[in-house]
Formats: sequence, C-alpha cells, structure tokens
Amino acid sequence: MRREVILGALTAVNLALLAGLGLTQILPAKAQDGAGILRGSGLEIVDREGRLRSSISIQPAVAGEAETVLFRLIPQNGQPSVKISASISSAGLSFVGGDDESYIILEADGPESRLKMVEPDGREKLVAP
Repeated sequence: MRREVILGALTAVNLALLAGLGLTQILPAKAQDGAGILRGSGLEIVDREGRLRSSISIQPAVAGEAETVLFRLIPQNGQPSVKISASISSAGLSFVGGDDESYIILEADGPESRLKMVEPDGREKLVAP
C-alpha cells in the first residue's frame, strides 16, 4: 500500500512538471522589462549573406601604441567606409568614398589635431590649427 502511494505521488509530480513544460512551449516568450546589457570583447554584425557589415573591437597594444577601440561600418563591397577609433593618447574619425580614392580623416593625437581631405584626382587639403 505504501509503495502505491509513493508511486502515485511521483506520477502526480511528473504530470505537473510535464504540464509546466507544455505551457512554456505554448505561451509566447516575453522580453525582460528592463533593458539588458550586452557584454563581450567585440561585436560583429553581418548581413543575410553572412558578410561583415559592422564591428566594434578592441585592438591590443602593440609596438608602443596604446590599446584602441575601433568601430567600423562596412558597405556591401567589404571595404570599411566609416571608422571611429579611440585610445588613451588619440582619437580619430575617417570617411572613405566609394571609389577608395576620396576620404576625410579627422584626428586628435595628444595635443595636436588635424583634418585631412583627399579628392580622387589627388588633390589634398590639410587643415591644422
């Protein structure tokens, strides 16, 4: 008799667990109420074909240069068009035209800052204070 009670209780517990699992499969999933934080050492965003389109990465310190955080936006051709970088000693922003021959670089390196603009025909303008 005692064995039948234990088996009956165990069966009831199993049925309750099975019902709980079934409900989690039927009910829609909900996002958490608060905004979450995504943590990692880098982030890559790819398009439907699996091509890299954007990335945020940390470049380690090498050859006397400081560690750098780099954000890149990449169009379909795979060549980065926008780059933003930051380190302890400098920060920079670059825009590259579709032809890869025209670009703008805005850079602050320690106490110095400069703006360099290059046109496809080779014309170049450097602006510095």
